[in-house]
Amino acid sequence: MTARAVATRPSPAPVRVPAVASTAIKDILSGNPLPATVLGTSGHAAWLLAGERVVVVTTRDATRLPNGVEIAGAGASRPFDRIPHGSRAIIGGDRIVVGILEIDIARWWNPRPVLPAVTGESMHAALRGLPAMVDDLDHSMLERSLVRRSAIELIEAVGRLLGSGPGLTPEADDYIAGALAATRIVGEAMDDRESTEMLDAAAPTIRSMATDRTTTFSAALIGHAVDGRVAAPAAALLRAIAGRGDIGAAHRIVLQIGHSSGPALAAGMVLGARSLIEEVVSTEVLHDLAS
Repeated sequence: MTARAVATRPSPAPVRVPAVASTAIKDILSGNPLPATVLGTSGHAAWLLAGERVVVVTTRDATRLPNGVEIAGAGASRPFDRIPHGSRAIIGGDRIVVGILEIDIARWWNPRPVLPAVTGESMHAALRGLPAMVDDLDHSMLERSLVRRSAIELIEAVGRLLGSGPGLTPEADDYIAGALAATRIVGEAMDDRESTEMLDAAAPTIRSMATDRTTTFSAALIGHAVDGRVAAPAAALLRAIAGRGDIGAAHRIVLQIGHSSGPALAAGMVLGARSLIEEVVSTEVLHDLAS
């Protein structure tokens, strides 16, 4: 019997695409090549784990994340469909190779917004009417810790909320991330050194707790938030809080992030900003009651 040759299907040709990447992950993207593992994919994103670092590759019509690499293609092209969970990738040398995708970093963006100097009075007017609470989440301890600028109380408050709610980024985690990021960035714009010192003292413990108590992706975003690095729509909202942009429009865009993340993230940002001006708010309330 004569053996028949078995035809093999040729491997798909590599697809090279340019991308814009966050400077928050420039060290790992530009460093020596490292192996990474695909944590999961969707129509618009692929989540990669390199060591303890999470890198998210997204299409240009997805939310630009603080730990993200945004490729030129749109989600309709389904670029991540052939990349299974657990598959290998390589990150480094200003490129990512994952599946058939060869992603070249063409330029960078900074996920840490710089705000102009801002006063409590102007912020109070900007924040008026925006919700700072999320249904079914007790925000009282988190708000109290931020108002008091207490690192110990902040750690306890975050510990009680971490991981609560469904999703890749649980609702409580989005709320925490928004509050921490706003406290960091707006606090710096107000030259509030006590809030900066509080976050610096609490940050290592918050990162450690997040690693143990919530999803890998969510823990990464919280770690970026406590240093003031946020998704692009959140950065626009922070700038609007400081008077640079339409706050209503910026708030509506943040509400649309993810399936359920946006409202919690936006409420947390409002909570963090309002907590920095609690004395201004209290003074106005007393004035209103007296008049």
